[in-house]
Amino acid sequence: MRRDVPQAESAEGKPRTEPALKPVPAKSFSGRLLALGIVMVVITVLLAPSVRTFLQQRSEIAALEAEIAEEQKTGQELEQTLDRWEDPAYIKAQARERIFLVMPGETRYLVKGENGVNDVEEEAAADGPADLEWVDALWDSVVRSATAP
Repeated sequence: MRRDVPQAESAEGKPRTEPALKPVPAKSFSGRLLALGIVMVVITVLLAPSVRTFLQQRSEIAALEAEIAEEQKTGQELEQTLDRWEDPAYIKAQARERIFLVMPGETRYLVKGENGVNDVEEEAAADGPADLEWVDALWDSVVRSATAP
């Protein structure tokens, strides 16, 4: 606070006043500060669930957008595959490769062994014994499925 304290008279005959400054002790804690703190705590408590829900929804939206992008990419790949299957030359090539289609007048040679076609008997032998009774075959199937990686 400033208070004007009368001092000695000046040369003009008027009393000269000089402000006397007294230090005002600072209040470190006030009612306004307490009210502001309470309001901030109440706002935080009220908004925290909404903010958490908002953030969860944003992360879910981002995950769904990534999934949509992946599905669109897969859809485009499937459309390209479908377009390939509409080409008669591709169909012939696949038939030759998969079911060993041979056109009239052509001769097809199959090489068995290391780099050629595997024997069907070898593949069947690798699957397991085929001459078991049905109960033993069932039990063998259960054991193989339990130990398969």
